[in-house]
Amino acid sequence: MLRRGLCKSALLMSFAHATRSLVVPPRTLLPSRPLPSKPAPTPLTEGPTVLDGSRLVDMARVGATAISPDGSLACFEVRQYDWSTKKFDAQLWLADLQAAAAMNEAELAAHAHLTLLTAGSQHGFTSASSPQFSPCGKHIAFLSDRGGDKTNGTAVWITPATGPGEARLLASFPVAVGDLEWNHDSSGIVVSASVYVDEAARGASGLAAMESTAARDKALKEDESGLNAVIFKRLPIRQWDSWLTSAMPHPFFVGVVPDAKSPSGYKLTDVPAVDLLSAVPTAVPSGAFGGSEDWAISKGGAVAVSARPPLASDEAWTTNRHIYLQRTMPDGSGAWDGDDLAAPLGECLTQGNPGYDTTPTFSPDGTKLAWLTMAGAEYESDAIGIMLHDLVSGESRTLLKAEEHFDHSPGTLRWSNDGARLLFVADIRSRASLCSIDAAKGAGPGGEGVTVLTSEGSHALHGECGSGSLLVSSQSFMAPPELYLLSADGGSARQITFFNRERLSQTALGRVGEITCEGPSGDAIQSWLIRPAGLSEEEEASPSRKAPLAVIYHGGPQGSTGDDWQFRWNLQSYASAGFAVLGVNFRGSTGFGHRFCRAISASGPDAVGWNVGGEDTLAAVAHVLETHGDWIDKDRVVGLGASYGGFTSNWLNGNAPRGLFKALVCHCGTFDLRSSYFSTEELFFMEHEFGGPPFEPAAKDESSPYVRCTPSAKVDQWQTPTLVIHGAKDFRLVESEGIATFTALQRRGVPSEMLYLPGENHHCLNPQNSVVWHETVMRWIKSWTE
Repeated sequence: MLRRGLCKSALLMSFAHATRSLVVPPRTLLPSRPLPSKPAPTPLTEGPTVLDGSRLVDMARVGATAISPDGSLACFEVRQYDWSTKKFDAQLWLADLQAAAAMNEAELAAHAHLTLLTAGSQHGFTSASSPQFSPCGKHIAFLSDRGGDKTNGTAVWITPATGPGEARLLASFPVAVGDLEWNHDSSGIVVSASVYVDEAARGASGLAAMESTAARDKALKEDESGLNAVIFKRLPIRQWDSWLTSAMPHPFFVGVVPDAKSPSGYKLTDVPAVDLLSAVPTAVPSGAFGGSEDWAISKGGAVAVSARPPLASDEAWTTNRHIYLQRTMPDGSGAWDGDDLAAPLGECLTQGNPGYDTTPTFSPDGTKLAWLTMAGAEYESDAIGIMLHDLVSGESRTLLKAEEHFDHSPGTLRWSNDGARLLFVADIRSRASLCSIDAAKGAGPGGEGVTVLTSEGSHALHGECGSGSLLVSSQSFMAPPELYLLSADGGSARQITFFNRERLSQTALGRVGEITCEGPSGDAIQSWLIRPAGLSEEEEASPSRKAPLAVIYHGGPQGSTGDDWQFRWNLQSYASAGFAVLGVNFRGSTGFGHRFCRAISASGPDAVGWNVGGEDTLAAVAHVLETHGDWIDKDRVVGLGASYGGFTSNWLNGNAPRGLFKALVCHCGTFDLRSSYFSTEELFFMEHEFGGPPFEPAAKDESSPYVRCTPSAKVDQWQTPTLVIHGAKDFRLVESEGIATFTALQRRGVPSEMLYLPGENHHCLNPQNSVVWHETVMRWIKSWTE
């Protein structure tokens, strides 16, 4: 039986090898199940508290936000962990934006303009997410599983925006739904639901497909024969942390109209749910992290989706996703049964482009459709541009040409309310910056026409307010996301939520600095250097002691260590514990130009290979030890990373100067590139990064990155003590990579431990597991630096 508070996903096992020359009782080397060292965070005091794992989990998380049609109100998610039930309390809050604009900071900090609408803790800690305003702005729909089996799990609920009244059920379906959107132009809601699209489901669409799916799932669940077998005939067979089935997510439209007689103010029309894909076998939302941004409905009723070509034979080793346009919404008359599987999706606007085409979004007047586009057929981090299609003329044109017009990639896309400009967020020098372009003129060479609205911290856009200002989330190394009102030109900002102010005021955080050094290639390598909490500028100038250094290298590898707040790899948690922290943005990082990003791959004109991340990291470490060696101890350096960062830990173990690192942490890292290729679910990533599949003749040559970059090639030189961490549900870098790493370390007699997480995927998400993760990592690196 599990101990209270540890769910199945938190079955943790730790394996140890005797460290240093310490004598340890033999029985302590047996597998153990670690628990958090305390049941809840240490109570806040007047003095600064260390930002440990429990303190990180305890921070409130401000999430998805919707703005009322008149721009005067906003409804947003807040998730707060409850330590007694070990569940998140999912809350929905209402913000009066007009009142907020007139308040001083003290009033704003007291949340005088906020109202709690609903909380999961009031309903058995059920969910509350995806808030959406009604067309009249007086009601808010949201997703919740508070109905339990009566609503088949997650359903759509509705509550008055300003009260009085309780939340009521608006719509439930035969299956659980997600990704709620209330589309005011089409007078209805759209939800996603997974339905079977195989031969057994042929002919079923809409509500009938949901009912058929529910019946099949019920039969499988109730089958007591023990039969459990699956035949696969194509790739992929897994995705992120799940085995794929013949059920695929589809968007479903349901009409919703005002009803003065209903306490909820609205009711569903008599027309059953309509599958916007007409039961075509393709997934929308697409991928493990897709959502409502994968579809759009215009003011005139046109439907656009971002989807892979149905049942494409090369799906596993290409990135291709098209933009399909239906001029009118499907009537829901039935499932498509023709030979051309893509026909019901409508006109393919991107037929000539083999790469990602995503994030379709219609202009407010419904006459234009914009989307994000990549050109590469295998490269998931290719430069991104913006395309624009005129629904009247039928012509498409480039609004922002990737790389030529802007050296940074848009990651989101949203029209301004007046349709005059498009707003997007791009990684610029490791900050998520809000940008805009004129929707008519577009951009020009060298960034002409692109306006960067924010340059410090990281931002996400929620929309425009009635005053013309922008409602954004802002975060940095110093604080988790909170809501801000940003002027239309980005010149001024006012914070309007303060959910973590008290916690942060009593948490020890380090001073953040930005440094640059020259890498082996001659490129400038930007890094973040965070001082140990409590180290003042005066003490740094005249130090009385030296601090250990934690070097953290990000995953991706196409990503960055950014000026944001992380709940997993938070650099401040190490600074809070007394470490100097170096976060390196090596070649391959985003935010420093496309050429710089491409350098880490083995394909393309600027390609070098995966070794560059480690080489640039070593250059940054040497630089910081030389320039800050008076207060950083060169004899107490540790390295930590996950995913590509885990690969880097293994690479450094065989390539770093002997003795430079006293200990390493490898979370979900690669041990052998060849074996990783044959077990991952993203073959396109591996083939682009390493120049093709490993069975090609060129992959056997000594110059091949499969040979020269793989960490397994230098296991004979591994000697740095290493903590290995891996999740059993990681299908991106499978658990055998972690097991192989630990086996190599143990067989060589290198001090090592393995933290195994049976319920986790590529990330560590369960709060109890997260606390154990942080405590295990901190114990490990401190044991080698104290």
